[in-house]
Amino acid sequence: MEDLLKILIVDDEPEARELLKYMLESRPHIAVVGLAGHVDEALRILKKENPRLVFLDIQMPEKDGFHFIEQVQGLGLGPGIIFVTAYEHYAIQAIRNSVFDYILKPVRQEELDRAIERFRSLEKQTGKEDLNLLLESLKESVTDKVKLNTRSGYLLINPQDVVFCQADGNYTHILLINGNRETTTQNLGTIEGLLNSNNFFRASRSYLLNLKFLSRVDRKSCNCVLEYPGDTCFIKIPAQKIRLLESNFSG
Repeated sequence: MEDLLKILIVDDEPEARELLKYMLESRPHIAVVGLAGHVDEALRILKKENPRLVFLDIQMPEKDGFHFIEQVQGLGLGPGIIFVTAYEHYAIQAIRNSVFDYILKPVRQEELDRAIERFRSLEKQTGKEDLNLLLESLKESVTDKVKLNTRSGYLLINPQDVVFCQADGNYTHILLINGNRETTTQNLGTIEGLLNSNNFFRASRSYLLNLKFLSRVDRKSCNCVLEYPGDTCFIKIPAQKIRLLESNFSG
């Protein structure tokens, strides 16, 4: 008889967490011991429940999936990890070359079952040293610039040159530190995944902010002030996001 497989799900989208939990618990010998919407919560559950397997979303606001791996590594733990992502970009190749696995959103039951089966067959081969190798592979795969599609071709930008991104339907307007405004033919969710950095904060359905340029927050008016060379901009965001934004900073 198979041992009970304890699983932790880490995803910032509540609907995605619940759906994955439902799909997993429809299978025998599986227990979902925790649902986490962000990295800090996931680490608390990990230390308490010690799951054998973590389903980990790569793209999350504030701290992403790779930040979680670094923290797990620091704790000396070595759970199995199956990445769940809507974006097949540079990180996927690094994951593919490691002992870890990934599945693409929207998750299909047959792919989920195969991933669980592969994990069970390889579980004894996975350890803390594999997290080290994965992190090194990810670091080697990162380039300074990302490619964003435009109406006429594509644009190469350094994520740290982005002040903020603004949604416009299926398009996204991007303000750069040199004052240029670019328009990409990708929606804001896709851009968020491509930038894939702890520096960026999803302030609302319409805005993605580079926290490097954030200089002031007004709780009363819910305004964020971003300062970049030669200019300043003001962006209004929901009150609940103001509170979440504050958690990114100590003091």
